Amino acid sequence: MKRNLTRNQKTILSVVIVLAFLILLFYYGFMIYHKFAEENFVNQSIQISDANQNPVFKIDKVLLFSSANATDNTEEKSLKDLDINQFTDIAIYINNTSYIQEQTQENTVKALRIDNIEILSDQPTGIKSLTYKNPLNAGNYEVSDAANVYSSTDNRIECAPIDFAVTYKNEENPDYSKPTFYADCSNYISLSYLNRNIISHYAVRDNQNISLSGSLLKQANVDLAALATAVNFRITITNNLDTDFVYNIKLKLSFDENSGITTNGYSFQGRTSSDGRAYDFFKDINKKSY
Repeated sequence: MKRNLTRNQKTILSVVIVLAFLILLFYYGFMIYHKFAEENFVNQSIQISDANQNPVFKIDKVLLFSSANATDNTEEKSLKDLDINQFTDIAIYINNTSYIQEQTQENTVKALRIDNIEILSDQPTGIKSLTYKNPLNAGNYEVSDAANVYSSTDNRIECAPIDFAVTYKNEENPDYSKPTFYADCSNYISLSYLNRNIISHYAVRDNQNISLSGSLLKQANVDLAALATAVNFRITITNNLDTDFVYNIKLKLSFDENSGITTNGYSFQGRTSSDGRAYDFFKDINKKSY
């Protein structure tokens, strides 16, 4: 009996020793991995910082033009069945000469994409989308065939990516009806936020004057606060060295009585890169192209 007890004690002791060894092995392995990951993160952060000391591309300014319009659903255009729409044209100007003054392979654009598009709004008012806008039609309401939506929830909408055809200024007759950008960044990125059918089947009274502009919103008693929207997306520029430069832009679109959209029929806002490096594109050192 005493001999069996001793064997049990030896077995338990062996198990305890093995468990202690495994625990120590796991602990030291975790510490080594943590230390390696920390050093790797520091080294990568230094590389990223060094790579972005001098920005090749930056946003110079963003211009926002907002107004409204209506679609008449009657054949006789009697203004008795209108769908009221709101739109904001977005012009984004890219500077590629703040660090490199002359045109080189490094600051010449090979590809341009807008993706990770999301529209955030607390109100389910209208059909929202972000699409390319023909710059020749800037300031005028138009619906693009590309104004499609990937998915939608109560307050978040994901839109399809927008790929730009990159061309050169000396090429004749560029097709602005499709997403177009110049390799030397001499034109702006042209986009449009659409909020269609804010109100459907609106009828204009016989004695009522109407203007196809932002004043429609007030005339139709649209709640301007409900139109407030956040539009977020990523701009990726690939240069002729196949290096990617990324900027994540966040735009807050709000419309109130002070903006002028209902009194003037439109509102105009401008934002510049006066706040230091906030508008610099981030050089992706881990990825050559998207």
